[in-house]
Amino acid sequence: MIYSLTESAKSNQLKPYNYLVYILKEMSNTDLVNHPELIDQFLPWSKTLSSDCYKTN
Repeated sequence: MIYSLTESAKSNQLKPYNYLVYILKEMSNTDLVNHPELIDQFLPWSKTLSSDCYKTN
């Protein structure tokens, strides 16, 4: 699972480490049980990720 997340992050121009740290921190504070639709904001192609997750060119 971690490999899949890492590769998805790379293919979406994200910094894999920063992305994983971000989703692990933020998901723990999100009520996904009562609001499962919120999982979309943590996907690698989401437009609402932290700016620290993105590679700068």
